[in-house]
Amino acid sequence: MIDVVDRKTRSRMMSGIRSSNTRPEVFTRRALHRLGYRFRLDSKVGRIKPDIVLVCHRVAIFTHGCYWHQHEKCKLAYSDRNYSEKWKVKFSDNKQRDQRVLSKLEDEGWRVAVIWECTTRKNSEFEDAIKRLDEFIQTGVSRYFETHYRER
Repeated sequence: MIDVVDRKTRSRMMSGIRSSNTRPEVFTRRALHRLGYRFRLDSKVGRIKPDIVLVCHRVAIFTHGCYWHQHEKCKLAYSDRNYSEKWKVKFSDNKQRDQRVLSKLEDEGWRVAVIWECTTRKNSEFEDAIKRLDEFIQTGVSRYFETHYRER
């Protein structure tokens, strides 16, 4: 598929995509702070760098963008384009890496939570997700996934 914009414009557009301090990450941090949690950012757990680390609870929280991590059944993870093989491999590699990272953290005794971007889009749904995340942190469950998604 031929790109509709020139290389310089595409480069500028792609450089605007951040890997940290994204809107879902900031919303999640604010909500956790309101609940009284104190956490670390840019903290490594072994060689893995979760978005948010609650050391005293041994909880690692990831805020995944639905598009880049291909959230299943989510309209934000649209894939109706004719992607080149390069992009199909990229998305597949992202999903495999996510599974490896989650398994490795759990093997090391960390509890893992994943908050999806689509969950942060609606206030009421996000508040429910944060309540469930709070319950997860307080209990001994090993993995928490916020499974909300918007139908295509």
